[in-house]
Amino acid sequence: METVLVARAVEWLAANNSWIQIISLVCGITYMTLQIFQKRLMWYFSIAASTAAITISVTNLEGGAWAPLWAQVILNVYLITMAIVGIFRWRTLEGESGGQMHIVPLSNGRKIFILAALAAGVPLIIWLLRLTSDPAPILDGTSLVFSLIAAYLLSQSHIEQYLFWIVANCLIVAVFATQAKWFMVAMYSIYNVTCILGYINWRKNGVIVE
Repeated sequence: METVLVARAVEWLAANNSWIQIISLVCGITYMTLQIFQKRLMWYFSIAASTAAITISVTNLEGGAWAPLWAQVILNVYLITMAIVGIFRWRTLEGESGGQMHIVPLSNGRKIFILAALAAGVPLIIWLLRLTSDPAPILDGTSLVFSLIAAYLLSQSHIEQYLFWIVANCLIVAVFATQAKWFMVAMYSIYNVTCILGYINWRKNGVIVE
């Protein structure tokens, strides 16, 4: 009985996928626009957009068969977690910067850690995804690792997060394009435009906070 109910729920959500994509698009664009100006309110829209994206990824169908995009599910659960971290971390940084836009320099130790995470994480995640029903393990896995790193850097207010998001978003666009999820393609394409604008604005107006 429970299996039947789950199957029906997946079918219903898949049938209403377009509306969920619209919600994700609107929340995502609002989130990225607020990020350009480093407004802490953005984190709440991030949580909403990620929740919608989880629903879209879990209900993905391939040829009528259930084929969830597990990497995207993992990513968006992580993004929700980082949003919660960011809410509290940015509150502290706002106090230290006098309410101005804040940028925390990336230490050499953290740079080394990031390189190690990329070198080990990308092949590991791709291998794990190949053990699942994920239809795009290479693109999905690589974008996942870049996004995980970018989300952490953003929660800590490192400007380098934008560079990782740009790479990740390009890969995610490719993933959703293969699934014909055009609202998601549009959303992540717009994300990249806002990433460029955000990088410029942060670089111009940000205050360095050690």
